[in-house]
Amino acid sequence: MQQPLVSIIIPAYNSAKYLADAIQSALNQTWGYTEIIVIDDGSTDNSLAIAKGFECENVKVFSQPNKGAGAARNKGLQEAKGDYIQFLDGDDLLSPDKIAVQLAALANNEGRIAVCSIVHFNDNDLTEANIPSPYEESFLNNDDDPVHFITDLLGGYRETGSMIAIHAWLISKEIIDSAGPWNEELTIDDDGEYFCRVILNSKGIVKTPGFCYYRKYTDADKVFAYRRNKEKLFKSALKAVLLKRDYLQSRTNTPAIQKAIYRQLMHLAVLFYIEQPALYKQVIKELKHYPVYKFKPVLGGRVINFISGVFGWRVSKRLQFYYVKILR
Repeated sequence: MQQPLVSIIIPAYNSAKYLADAIQSALNQTWGYTEIIVIDDGSTDNSLAIAKGFECENVKVFSQPNKGAGAARNKGLQEAKGDYIQFLDGDDLLSPDKIAVQLAALANNEGRIAVCSIVHFNDNDLTEANIPSPYEESFLNNDDDPVHFITDLLGGYRETGSMIAIHAWLISKEIIDSAGPWNEELTIDDDGEYFCRVILNSKGIVKTPGFCYYRKYTDADKVFAYRRNKEKLFKSALKAVLLKRDYLQSRTNTPAIQKAIYRQLMHLAVLFYIEQPALYKQVIKELKHYPVYKFKPVLGGRVINFISGVFGWRVSKRLQFYYVKILR
């Protein structure tokens, strides 16, 4: 029987500092039947030159004008020949056995997708001491009900939800095709919206051993870019939540789903308050369609959260906003 080919898709935008390590982690896979597709999304640093340095028979490099990560991943999907798809951002890493372990698990689980544990590390501080978050691990379970899995992830059964890094997944091309392309209009939470569709087009989730590595770092340029594009990012965040709501409620509309969407919208209400009045009003309008559930936002440190508990989060947000404004 022919071994399945896995396409590893790596979008890169100004990822020169980390890109070589990401590509090398793809090359280091113990599963030998892979193709690596790197899409440079209009980088202004030497990311493209670094990717070209790896170009060979099974490492293909493409370049396009800057269109965003979703467009770069869609280009990768167009070029992919694999039976399975592995997404990998240009600053993250795969453990060497990640793909092999997940393929073995999926061999007897047709129609399902695989997910693995995620190790977070700060910039270049990756050591054996880094372990997965026990809290995040509690959301990563075998589940034959995709709706249940997503609802739990969004906070429908607990007081909070969680996130899953995109490279934790391994997905068959058949499921990828049925889910449709990345939404190129979204600039934030595009992965949440996309994987909501992917999960719902599967027959369930298989949790596998092993790890992938998610890099966390403080980058001043990214902070400034966030401030410059805040309104665009906020609009994307709201659109992503509403799309996820539509996908879930098209299947069923349980109290748990209502709670999950309520919590997602409340997070946005807190985020938009004061700084984005039009979007805030839109979120409040959406919230009127839901019962009121317990919600305790985390606004920062112990003092501001204490004030929030006593006087409410709106008072705390106003104090926080004007305090930061004075510091600037």
